[in-house]
Formats: sequence, structure tokens, C-alpha cells
Amino acid sequence: MLLLDKTDVDRKLKLLRQEITERGIVDELRGWNYDKPPLQPLSRSVKFGVSELAGRYCETLRDIYLKRVLGLKPSLSVKMIRGTALHWAIKDAVSDVKKFIYNNPDATGTELLRDLLSKAERTGWAAASKAELTINILEQKDKDQLVKECSSLYSFLIIQAAAKFDYALSKYPHAEPDSIVSVAVPPVTERKVDGALVGLASELSVDMYTPYNAIIDFKTGEVRHFHPLTAAGYALAIESEENIPIDFGFVVYLKFEKKTPSFNIRYFVVGDELRREFLEIRDEAFEIVNSGRDPGMPSKCQDFCPYYQVCQKG
Repeated sequence: MLLLDKTDVDRKLKLLRQEITERGIVDELRGWNYDKPPLQPLSRSVKFGVSELAGRYCETLRDIYLKRVLGLKPSLSVKMIRGTALHWAIKDAVSDVKKFIYNNPDATGTELLRDLLSKAERTGWAAASKAELTINILEQKDKDQLVKECSSLYSFLIIQAAAKFDYALSKYPHAEPDSIVSVAVPPVTERKVDGALVGLASELSVDMYTPYNAIIDFKTGEVRHFHPLTAAGYALAIESEENIPIDFGFVVYLKFEKKTPSFNIRYFVVGDELRREFLEIRDEAFEIVNSGRDPGMPSKCQDFCPYYQVCQKG
């Protein structure tokens, strides 16, 4: 699966399934109960993005007030651009690998490696430039560093894909390309889902969706306690649209050690507590938008909050 070791995932999921067996997830907190409390949205007119609710940099939800009521934009940062660019690099790598396999049914991992590795620097530059245009202009030294990181990440994923491609071919020599892709590169990147039934945006994008019915969310910054809330939001949206249970979440923290990407993965059950917390945030956010009420600043503002500078100025 490029980023995840199957043996490690299987071992973690065995433990998580045992946790679900012992504790369960109450049916009223499944997304398919979108027409009943507590899932039922307080309004159909206001819809939130998952990251908008799950990114709890501000404990009082004043960021929701500033964005939705006052129409203010957060301060931009190199970290924001970096995260966007690295997401693009992952998406491009997975997409390029799948396209290659479909378009070259008789190829091998060596040929995939030779063809796609030559695109690494160009892809890294494109990912950095696309993110820069979407958010803000970077200083040249920052852009050069970001291009290197995106190229390195792309190359790393292509090398992993080539090995998994050859493994799939050796295990299933008579399989069609579609089957080989499902074995070698199964996750769906930027998986679209309509979250309108649970008060979320109509075109959400899940970083990565796996055959384990699990949500994978990528993070390129520091570990934050609220990161699992993202999986809760997407789980509710998918359950409401497709009526299938989403029980697991993976947060993949991406870092660069000696120019090589490394991954630290947090596995968890998308359980009752996470679901309730996400829904409480959704409902409180709606109340703030509907009333126009300023919830005030928290007792301590975190300097990593995107609205930190906005609040300090005023």
C-alpha cells in the first residue's frame, strides 16, 4: 500500500477489531441515521468542511466566527503551503502508478521505476508551484526546499510501488491490470464523498480511503490531540452516503529524516467518543454562525492557530 506495511496494518487491525467487539459503536452514531438526533443537522442551509470543524486550533471555535460571520481569512504560512504541496505529491504518485499499470499491461516493476522516477523532479516542482499559487507566494529558498521534499516523497513512493507491482505480478501472473492495481496500489486518493446529509460539504475529499474501510489522513506538521476528529467526520459522511460502516482511522505523520521521508502512523477506532465530539463541534459551529455570536478568545491562544495573528491584532 506504498505508505503502509500490510503486516503491521493487519496486526493493528486485529487489535482494533477486538476493541470494537468489546466496546462496539452505538447505532445512533452511525452516519446512516442522519435523519435522527444526534446525527440530524440543525440546519440544511449551513454546511461545513471536515477540516474546518476538526482542526481545533481554537478551543472556543472563534475561528469559525471569524471565517463564517466576519469573512476573515487566516494568516498564511509556509507550513500550510508545505502541507498542501506534499499532499499533491502523494496524489500524483498514486495516480501516475495506476495510469502506468493500466497503460502498460505487459510491463514490470523495473520499467515502472525507470519511467516514473525520471518525472520526480518535475513532479516535485509542479506540486510546489500548484500549492504556492493556491495559497501564497513563497520565498525562493523555501520553494527550493519544498521542491526537494516533494521530489523525494514522489521518488520514495514510486520505488515502493515498483516493488509491490513486481510482487503482485509474481503472485498473480495471469491477473488483469485492474486486479494488479487493487493488490499493489489499493487506496483511493482524494476520495470524493457527499456529506450534506450530516451537515457537511457536498464535495468532501478524503486523503486516502482503503480496502479496510478505513480513513487515512496525512499530516505534515506536529502531532495534535484533535487530529483523529478528521476521520470521525469523514466516517460519518461516508456512512450517510453509502450505508457501510467505517470503523477505523489512520493518521499518517510525514517527516523528512536526512532527505528521506519517514512515516509515523497512529491507528484508532472511530468510536463513540470521537463521533460525539465531532457532532458537538458541528452543532456549536452552526449555533455560532446562525446567531452571529462571538464566542470569545480562549484562555490561551496557540501560536500555531491559523487565526493567531488576526486575534492578536484585534
